[in-house]
Amino acid sequence: MKRQIGGFLVAACACLATGALAADAMPAGPGWTGLTQPKDVIHARGELMEHMEELMRPIDTITVERGPVKDVEQLHFNAEVVGAILTAVPHLFPPTTNLYDPKVTAPDTIALLAIWKNWDSFYQLAQAASKSAEAFAATKGDAALRSASLKLRASCDACHTLYLRKYESPKVKPSDAEFDFSSAFPAKK
Repeated sequence: MKRQIGGFLVAACACLATGALAADAMPAGPGWTGLTQPKDVIHARGELMEHMEELMRPIDTITVERGPVKDVEQLHFNAEVVGAILTAVPHLFPPTTNLYDPKVTAPDTIALLAIWKNWDSFYQLAQAASKSAEAFAATKGDAALRSASLKLRASCDACHTLYLRKYESPKVKPSDAEFDFSSAFPAKK
């Protein structure tokens, strides 16, 4: 009896492994947007990041404001939403969205290859940032909120430092300074 069960388990594992390999080889279809529409996935995660920054703005602002922290309930809500989004963020980086090209001025994505080379680190940093947001959402008291805000921002920055293309300010060329704005934008009469 043991031999039959053992053989059955080996056969079952082989079938599961074959099924898993077959799933990887399946043609892309509905729901496989990472395969079929990688630029749409990149756009979606960019939109989420922009909205998270909007939610973070008042959380960041309390670290420089004087006096009592205002709208604590709204700040807590913002942090809860940021925390929820951060749990989903790693799932918006399937390998097919690794389209960063350092030679292009405006690449399809500014997510660096390091994400996919160091996936576990990227995933852990996103989860840590989510926990920082949840911690902020549970924090009470002005000093504690300001401290939790700094920790949340630091957790976001830790990921961005490693995995996001660094911002480079535009370089002004001599031709920019010599541009004839008057001829390009004639005055209305």
